[in-house]
Amino acid sequence: MPGSVSHANWTFSWSVPSLSGEGLVISKAIFNGVEVLFRGGQPFVLVPYHGGSPTFKDGLGASCGGVPYTALIPTAPNTGGGLLPPGSIATNDNAFDPVANPSGAVMLEKVPAGLTEPAHAIVWAKFQVGNYQYIHEWSFGADGSVDFRVGLGGALWTTNQPVMGHIHNFYIRLDVDLAGSANNLVQRFAHAGNNPGQDGWSDILVEAKQSADPKTFTKWRVVNKTPKANGQLRSYEALAGSDGAPDGMYSTGDVWIVRYKGSGEDGATVGCTDAVINGYANGESVNGQDVVIWICLRHHHAPRPLGEEKLVLPYEFLELRLEPRDILDSTPLGIYATTPPSP
Repeated sequence: MPGSVSHANWTFSWSVPSLSGEGLVISKAIFNGVEVLFRGGQPFVLVPYHGGSPTFKDGLGASCGGVPYTALIPTAPNTGGGLLPPGSIATNDNAFDPVANPSGAVMLEKVPAGLTEPAHAIVWAKFQVGNYQYIHEWSFGADGSVDFRVGLGGALWTTNQPVMGHIHNFYIRLDVDLAGSANNLVQRFAHAGNNPGQDGWSDILVEAKQSADPKTFTKWRVVNKTPKANGQLRSYEALAGSDGAPDGMYSTGDVWIVRYKGSGEDGATVGCTDAVINGYANGESVNGQDVVIWICLRHHHAPRPLGEEKLVLPYEFLELRLEPRDILDSTPLGIYATTPPSP
């Protein structure tokens, strides 16, 4: 039973399909009347431990000893799966309310404007994954920004000792329909030097897997190819906050640009690596097409089992930011609660 919201210049819907699988999904997100995101979600995570064993694939199509994301109610405690109290498992994906819907999976927050932050519409949900917990949080700002955060919590995996370091590779799937689905293009930014004209965007014309280059401040954006009246292209930039680079074995890229397929490309059969996503990038044109972007967020977890994580891992977060570029024709007004308004 999905829900919807209209707040902070946005309208969008959410769902948690099957309550066990791919997590919190956003659909039909529209900012100030402009289509932005047809569907967004974080279907699965690959977790290879140092030494290559074990390697879990959790979430949709769980494999390699992994398990699906199981939706909890937002008030469920941060703990290992075996210690969850009765009533922690969500039974529906509408907005949680302690009286009207105490078994709802999704927390909806309508945050008013502050002195330094615009108003936000925020939805988030908790998922139990064995001993671990993950939080999926989507935040839509009145300035047009979109932030996706994934939180890591729960208890350390202690079946074998000592507790080993490992890497969480979170795969985010974004079906961006910017001002419509049929005329989109993905571009890559590179900073080539400090002289004028050395920064630039290059078109990605066919399906591809790419990795970031820190020296050139890599980022990607989705544009609508039809210029506005002022000559600029509407676009959203993707700014990912990963700890590190692909390992080349389990997780092999930072971004995949693929063409939307009606049959879907959700990574359900990914196995222990991201090879299935590589298979989606098979050379089809993505020039002026309906494009899907996969982005990987990574976190290297060096456990603190004798200190801060002895009992449980306090929630820590990774973030992907989608930042508007030329969506509006001028600075938005009245988005901060200052006197006088600024802007």
